[in-house]
Amino acid sequence: MFQNYKFYSLIGIISIFFFFSKCQEKNNVKTFVNPCHCNDLIYDELYNHFFIEERTNPYTGKCQEYFKNGKVSLEKEFVDGKLDGKMITYRKSGKVISVVELKLNFIDGKTIFYDKMGNDSLVQQYKRGELIADGH
Repeated sequence: MFQNYKFYSLIGIISIFFFFSKCQEKNNVKTFVNPCHCNDLIYDELYNHFFIEERTNPYTGKCQEYFKNGKVSLEKEFVDGKLDGKMITYRKSGKVISVVELKLNFIDGKTIFYDKMGNDSLVQQYKRGELIADGH
């Protein structure tokens, strides 16, 4: 009986910790627990990276912005304070507007824009911020 109490107490404490935590800083960009609001991030020109509280501690994780209805309007991924991963913008309906691949604060990879029906209407290829291929 006492072991069950300890187990449930531990589960409760862990749950409260995750509920009240702000942005989670992780070394593995694919294990985002609780994304922060993008407005919480600060860009430091000197260090050329984003952080939340301590400028010498670059942010790794995901940030999001929201429409008034509570749905996600924008998602960005960061690694070591740099935009690195995907940046996705959404319509109020929840459909994707665009997906941009980023690496070290540069557009790097595919950029896809979608029409209102969800079909890709424009596909572009970038390398370190420079457009190298323009598709349909």
